[in-house]
Amino acid sequence: MAQDPGKTEKATPKRRQKAREEGSVPRSSDFDGAVLLWGNFFLFLSLGGATLALMTKQVAHFLQLAQPGALEEAGRVTLLTDVLTILGRLLLPFLALNLLVALASGFAQRGFSFSAKPLQPKFDRLNPAQGFRRIFSARAFVELIKSLAKFGLLAWVAYLVLTPRLPLLLATLKLPLGQSLDIFQSAVFALYRNVMLAMLVIAVSDFAWQRFSWEKSIRMTKQEVKDEVKDADGSPEIKQKQKAIMMAAARRRMLAEVPKATVVVTNPTHVAVALKYDEKTAAPVCVAKGLDHLALKIREKAKESGVPILERPELARALYRTVEVEKPIPRDLYQAVAQVLAFVYRLRGAA
Repeated sequence: MAQDPGKTEKATPKRRQKAREEGSVPRSSDFDGAVLLWGNFFLFLSLGGATLALMTKQVAHFLQLAQPGALEEAGRVTLLTDVLTILGRLLLPFLALNLLVALASGFAQRGFSFSAKPLQPKFDRLNPAQGFRRIFSARAFVELIKSLAKFGLLAWVAYLVLTPRLPLLLATLKLPLGQSLDIFQSAVFALYRNVMLAMLVIAVSDFAWQRFSWEKSIRMTKQEVKDEVKDADGSPEIKQKQKAIMMAAARRRMLAEVPKATVVVTNPTHVAVALKYDEKTAAPVCVAKGLDHLALKIREKAKESGVPILERPELARALYRTVEVEKPIPRDLYQAVAQVLAFVYRLRGAA
């Protein structure tokens, strides 16, 4: 399938997780094959001697059974049991290793990812036109080029290994059996080793290619990224409504504190700041402040509660700019606020 030119953005974590849930994960079969090849090689190096000894012992056992009358004495059940036991002892280590290595290789490439979606039937694959399109797609062409390149590399490796040894291998026809087996063993070992190295190079290259292709296939358009961010954070309308609700609640709490204020400083109509001071606080604290409509509400609440209102335009503006609600006033305003409080206390004393 051709890549959408509009998909220029890297996939987000949410898009990656969705792709994994759908069973789309980067996977290199060459990487699995190379890991299995190396695993079996090292297992054979460690168990090869024991395996050959076991095979020799069992061949001798079966040769004894081949003698006249030995099979009737042993019985067919015993023979079948021996065959299954031998196969199990020979094959189980390799089968168990292949299973563990396959699981480890899959986990190393994809992590833990299980999805039943790839197992679901897809009836569009039964469409001959779709199948024909897949056969002659760009992806199929790339896979063909990769297969030819891998075959060429392995053939070149085999050529480099066998060509220098070919005269010696042909000469084994005239050599004793033991010496011939040693020569063949050396040639096979060199061929197997070099092929494994070539498979490792192919596996790493193929894994990098599969990772690149997967990253490209899950790219997103700019609009998809915006929609995902919008879904995650909520629409602007909802966020604005939530902000308005929070601000309204904060205003109600602030206006409820105005009756407890000591004085309200105004500008005279556009700014209002309510201050509270008592012996328990080190400095006067702003309990409410507002502009225009909110300033009007603060003044109305102060009048209802009998809180003194003083017009000090410059002080009101300075307090509004520098002090936050429920915070004490800054030190540079101590003197100006102290004069206001002294005036309020004189008024109360006169009353």
